[in-house]
Amino acid sequence: MKKRSKFLMFMLVAMLVAGVFVVTGCDADDAVEEEPEEGEEVEVEESGEIVVAGKQYAEGLILGYMAAQIIEENTAMTVDTSMIGMGPTEMLHPALLEGDIDLYPEYTGTSWMVVLEEDELPDHDVIFDKVKEAYAEEFGLTVLEPLGFENTFAIAVTEEKAEELGVSTLSELGEVDGLTFIGDSTTFTREDAYLGLENVYGFDMEQTVVDTAFFYEALEQGEGDVTTLFSTDGRLKEYGFVVLEDDQNFFPPYDAIYVARSDILEQYPSVEEALSPLFGLIDEETMIELNFQVEVEQRDAEDVAREFLEEQGLI
Repeated sequence: MKKRSKFLMFMLVAMLVAGVFVVTGCDADDAVEEEPEEGEEVEVEESGEIVVAGKQYAEGLILGYMAAQIIEENTAMTVDTSMIGMGPTEMLHPALLEGDIDLYPEYTGTSWMVVLEEDELPDHDVIFDKVKEAYAEEFGLTVLEPLGFENTFAIAVTEEKAEELGVSTLSELGEVDGLTFIGDSTTFTREDAYLGLENVYGFDMEQTVVDTAFFYEALEQGEGDVTTLFSTDGRLKEYGFVVLEDDQNFFPPYDAIYVARSDILEQYPSVEEALSPLFGLIDEETMIELNFQVEVEQRDAEDVAREFLEEQGLI
């Protein structure tokens, strides 16, 4: 019995040891199989959440939704769109720095004059390079490549007012007394808007504050004589306003761009890769048409953005 017991004990130990070798051998083989060969890239599935924001008017909404949709459809990221329509640069830039949002559409001229508080006006290429460099060094933000169109400020009056005053340029308008300027809460505090027009063209007007969405209606209804518009406004197709010539080249270039937190792009490089087909894709005529669909035809900005991306084969 003792010999039998010893034999059984020996066999049990041998089986256990053999089992350990078998399991270890399988793990080792698996590890070897998972190791990439020299020079082979390992594809890592990125997943996380990114907060996309935007300004409160049609173009800001459309570009915000474009970014959100193209990221969500072409990456493993979840996109929070609740901040699209959040507000102007004065709200968006601080939110970006605080990490409350991760990406939003902006304009080089606004970045240059409102955020960086510069007053010198370089040309398109120079201002883009300077904004990109300053944002990276001062804020840890990445300025992505231009989208292909410029949305600059435009100063407009009704056809009747232009004929009555005999004006076609901003210099001529600055010589007229007794006028009222229509703007929103930021128009009269920004160096790239009314404050700069005071300095360059000598504007000295009464001020009427209305929401950005109602500039056209306010001007048409006679609540003021002059207003500031944007060169890609869809409503320019509907109203017969006269855009006055910026004969002293006051307004800087306003190329449309996306600004993002650099750490987010480093952590999730697929985000910039997803956005890259939009770079240089949208011209001024296209943007006016997209804005027209939202501003005049009252279509939903999210739907307009998605339809454009589908037409381009991007989602």
